[in-house]
Amino acid sequence: MNIESLARLIEASDVSVFRSLSAIFVPLIGFNEAGYCDGPHDGGKDFSLLEMPGSGIEVGIQISVDKDWRKKIQADAAKLKSRYGTNLMNFIYSRRIPEGSFEKLKEEILGSHGVVVVKYDSQSIAMRLIDSDKVNEALIAMGIDIHSPTGLVSKYLDPKNEAIASLLLFDDDSKDLRERFFQSIIKSSLSREGESEREVLINAVKSHYKLASTQKIKLNSSIDRLLQRGEVISKQSVLKLSRKEALKYSGLRRTTELELELLRGDFESKLSEMSPRVDESTENLLLENFLELTIGLVGKSYSAYDGGAKKNIAYQGIREIISSRYGEERATEIFNELSEFFSNKAFVKHVACAKLYEAFLNTGSSHLINALGGTESLNVYLDSSVFIPILCGLLYEPVNSRFSKSGASLHKLIADHRFSAIVPSDYVEEVSSHLIEACRDYKHIVDSDVDLSYSGNAFVSHFSMMKKSGCDLSFDEYVKVFGVRLGTISEDMSDSAFWAIRDRASAEIGKLSARYGFSVQKIMVEHLASKVRSLKVLLKENKISRPEILIKHDAKVIGYLSEDYVPSGQVKVLCTWDKVHSLKNPEGLDGYFVMHPIAIIDYLSLAKGNGSSYGVSHLLDFASMQAETDLELSGKVWDAIAKTEKDNLSDAVLLSKAKEFQERYMKEHANNDGVIDKSVEQMWIAWREENS
Repeated sequence: MNIESLARLIEASDVSVFRSLSAIFVPLIGFNEAGYCDGPHDGGKDFSLLEMPGSGIEVGIQISVDKDWRKKIQADAAKLKSRYGTNLMNFIYSRRIPEGSFEKLKEEILGSHGVVVVKYDSQSIAMRLIDSDKVNEALIAMGIDIHSPTGLVSKYLDPKNEAIASLLLFDDDSKDLRERFFQSIIKSSLSREGESEREVLINAVKSHYKLASTQKIKLNSSIDRLLQRGEVISKQSVLKLSRKEALKYSGLRRTTELELELLRGDFESKLSEMSPRVDESTENLLLENFLELTIGLVGKSYSAYDGGAKKNIAYQGIREIISSRYGEERATEIFNELSEFFSNKAFVKHVACAKLYEAFLNTGSSHLINALGGTESLNVYLDSSVFIPILCGLLYEPVNSRFSKSGASLHKLIADHRFSAIVPSDYVEEVSSHLIEACRDYKHIVDSDVDLSYSGNAFVSHFSMMKKSGCDLSFDEYVKVFGVRLGTISEDMSDSAFWAIRDRASAEIGKLSARYGFSVQKIMVEHLASKVRSLKVLLKENKISRPEILIKHDAKVIGYLSEDYVPSGQVKVLCTWDKVHSLKNPEGLDGYFVMHPIAIIDYLSLAKGNGSSYGVSHLLDFASMQAETDLELSGKVWDAIAKTEKDNLSDAVLLSKAKEFQERYMKEHANNDGVIDKSVEQMWIAWREENS
């Protein structure tokens, strides 16, 4: 995570600056000399030949900023062998070199020239500079001045954040993550204090992290392990970090200060492009509010997705500033733009990751943490709300909606981490029923000029967004892929016809799922009736209404995951947007865990160190929610009309009236946070009768 900022600066270096960086770097890999050659002023000399300490073996050292690293390595390896008879070359490169591509080339060169190439790219150089506390030296060589830490730095660079960063950056151990975190916070605390007596250190850590008294045993055992490994040393009962560990943590701190400094500079440049300009105090307030908003969003429950963050004080502050400076009509657009900016900045990812780890470490189980970390087997079970946008995006294309974007990211991350992605067969039936409802209720308007992009029916929404982007597919052609024919579905179809079409669609969706790495699993549980009754009690207590068949499906999945149907050793996560599941099992005490997609995405992309290509999803999704509020309201109005009228919407006059009603409703309720379908249905029926 912290490597990225420094690596990007290294990648931007010219030949002269990169020479200076190499002079700092090469002694860190065991060579005391630093006279390297490359570029226009090397006098025709291609290499420095340095002797590997203690072995007498000569190594060719080559630095390069050339774009075509493959051609450069091949040419230099051939020269090294023919001119100097040396079999080992260290290639020090200012850019990033993909590991897989390099390994293939390395094998080719070894086979054709007998030369072993060791590469040090921007990532590994950055890592070594941090590890050896040479960040400041490198920044000076690059002409970058980092100001002394401000109150903002101190606020966000506490030992907890530092411990998490060190865990991700330095720790290669695959054992229990909670244990490793305890060791990291001990080292982080010692790096700041310098030295401490054991009991004083334990009490300070326990107090700062609000740990239970029982955790003192854990802290003591963690200190013992660090002493055994030599990472902490003890003199006269006083503990301090080894020199190597002290350098690591000092370098880490400098790098995080660099991230904040780069964020400040980039944000200042970003705002300078926008008119009117804001003063420095407003700029600082916006920056801090975005950091606080990110923390607030990421720190919420990972099991239940809360769209009510509009009440977040930081968001309200941001919105007020933007509205007053740029106008209310531009406020949502600018908030979206700034959210995109912040979500991709290294320091914001750092802060988000610390909060995310804290949320997971507060869970009662290390199994979930270790499974997400790749050290235990993980099954991810998807419900229909999560699965439909993923499947539609894979079959056709992802569209520009919250659910489609999060679905695409979730699928890629699950595949990258090789987790098992499972869709219970009952939820596949729900997907099929959802598809049939799309055909039955919307068939007369989905191909018209009515914008259904934000319909509550995921198939209708996806198709409408595709159509808006220029796709000329008809809805009949669209649903054929799922094994359904639009012409066979009508409002008055019999139950047996509905079930036959549902079963055929479910079978086809099962085949399509397998193509993309999903397995459809048939679930059978004992005592289903009692599980249904239990779930109905929960729904009644929370004043939630839903159809009997959906209650049965959920009860069956809950029963399956909470009992011993899955082999031991498999950690089970149910991925859903549905708050009912989080109400049923909020803490993961029932043998499985409930997580919403955004929490999984951020954990796998940020906390697992893949964050360079992903922004902070909590912030991006929240921004999308603000932009889509009125559009979703419009979609809900059309949903209510479609469910009421169905085939009647084939009448052009009625459709025209429906459009007029929708426009009137939107004008009157545009600022409402939501709408209840039944009330809209009643209003539509009354308005239709009044205007007939």
